[in-house]
Amino acid sequence: MHEGRGFAAERGASALGAMEVHADLRPILGPDLVRLDPMRIKQLQSQVVYDAIDELAKGSAQCMQLRSPLTTCAKLIDSDNTLYLSWKYDQDEGVSKLLGFAKVGRKKLFLYDAQMQTYEGEILCLLDFYVHFSAQRQGVGKAIIDYMLQNEHAQPYQLALDNPSVTLLGFMSQKFDLKKPVWQNTNFVVFDELFQVYAENGMNAKTPPEGWRRPQTPRRIGTGATDTRWLEHAISGHPSKGNAMSAPVEADQTPQGALSNRAHQAKTRKAHILSSKPLW
Repeated sequence: MHEGRGFAAERGASALGAMEVHADLRPILGPDLVRLDPMRIKQLQSQVVYDAIDELAKGSAQCMQLRSPLTTCAKLIDSDNTLYLSWKYDQDEGVSKLLGFAKVGRKKLFLYDAQMQTYEGEILCLLDFYVHFSAQRQGVGKAIIDYMLQNEHAQPYQLALDNPSVTLLGFMSQKFDLKKPVWQNTNFVVFDELFQVYAENGMNAKTPPEGWRRPQTPRRIGTGATDTRWLEHAISGHPSKGNAMSAPVEADQTPQGALSNRAHQAKTRKAHILSSKPLW
């Protein structure tokens, strides 16, 4: 969740409070909390709503000091992401006010826990989250996340946050008691509770996310170890394989004829590679 300045949805309109649209959006959007998947956004067919959402998303980008917003209606239509929007209609002023939004999508992630054990699965990711400063500390952000979790059939600890700000981490700690973030090398953040689905006694302490699993053999990334046996058997023309393939490649032991011998070796090896079946 980010703080930012408000924008007016129409040129010449002043940003008094939240993002304001001088129109009644109830026939278009419906309830105050609305789920907008790509198909629904395309069906809106309302440039006023498109402009208002895009301007609200610029507030999120401004808070994160980004050159361009992460969220636009055009991008949403061409993606698998879903937007959850909070808004209200002020009858006294005759304007619709956009208060905040959350953009989520499912991504396949490879994750580490605090003990550097590896996990993989399709995780629900919070990709963009913004509440206008005039609507903060009023329960708007909590309502958006609760509504999103209800529709996505997920728990707060099952979320992965995409490059979250300190404000968002504090929000998750205060509202959902998630106090142990685990940063990943992809700039995603998950919470330690996500890995507690595998308790020490082998029983599931909580319900794991759909598509989530822990590999039986954790992948070791960046250990610096070299498997000599694999390299030995993978090199075409190695003496241990060359005799069996009737294509021995012997090292040149004398300086005489070094260039011609090496050229012959390369030619023989290339011919063997092109004419034989792969070793694996």
